[in-house]
Amino acid sequence: MKTAQIIKGIIILLFAIVAFTACEDVVEVELNDEDIDLIAVEAYINTKAENNVYVKLERTLAVNQIAQNPAISNAVVQLNDNAASPNTVTLKEQGTIGIYVLPAGTSYPGVTGRTYTLTITTPDGTVITGEEYLQEVETLDTVKVNLSDRGNYEYLGIYINSQETPGLGHYYKWDIYVNGAFLNDGEDLAFASDELVDGNYIYDMLILLDWEEEEDKILHPGDTVVVEQLSISEAAYEFYWGLSDQAWAGSPFSVPPANVPGNLISNNGKRILGLFSARDVSVGNTVIINDSNFTPLVSSIPGI
Repeated sequence: MKTAQIIKGIIILLFAIVAFTACEDVVEVELNDEDIDLIAVEAYINTKAENNVYVKLERTLAVNQIAQNPAISNAVVQLNDNAASPNTVTLKEQGTIGIYVLPAGTSYPGVTGRTYTLTITTPDGTVITGEEYLQEVETLDTVKVNLSDRGNYEYLGIYINSQETPGLGHYYKWDIYVNGAFLNDGEDLAFASDELVDGNYIYDMLILLDWEEEEDKILHPGDTVVVEQLSISEAAYEFYWGLSDQAWAGSPFSVPPANVPGNLISNNGKRILGLFSARDVSVGNTVIINDSNFTPLVSSIPGI
């Protein structure tokens, strides 16, 4: 799985900063109607038994506004699949906060091998659609937390072991939870394609290196670590790559942040921000960090 796509701690870049003269430039940003008042969507369906469908809708503000993006309430949000007898469900908004989930008592499990279509109709008549295929994911066999050779065994790392599905074109994401809290910062994203490891068994692959200063450490003795292995689509892979690219951009020569292209379209041709993702989930073993985890573990995959 590509080294460059395992974001947090797998690649540590050392920059030599050479004699910059201090200066200040005023940059005028020109915006047209296509860049303002956009709709942002965060949506997924997965194969978990509970809380497996989620849609969040917001409307973006101008770049010079720092308030929270306003929620889009009273939208009609539907999911349907391509089964022989298609299954359709209409989601229910939680209060007026723009978050839509399955109605109480309703079950709509994600099924591998099916294609799901999300349709959103906002109160102003904008219709947003997205389509995703739910690819089966291999079992996440083992999760380990140990000192990593990345960083001369000074930092704890999270490792996974799993079979990679034969046949090119599979994409993966690993969601990491520490004490039940999801690590969702851009620098913590862990995802990969199978381009370099097609069909191989993946041994002790590092997906996160906790190389923060002591006060910012993610992993501590007594912490509980859970990792979920997700199947994602190529569109989702490209979306996460764009997010991580921006999260790690910080040099004077970095490209300015821009809206990351997603897989949603609207009937008015206006850009829709965000992603609709369908994913299979395999949950790894739970690790409780103790003294035994503070032992070295050398990644067995060259270059990972």
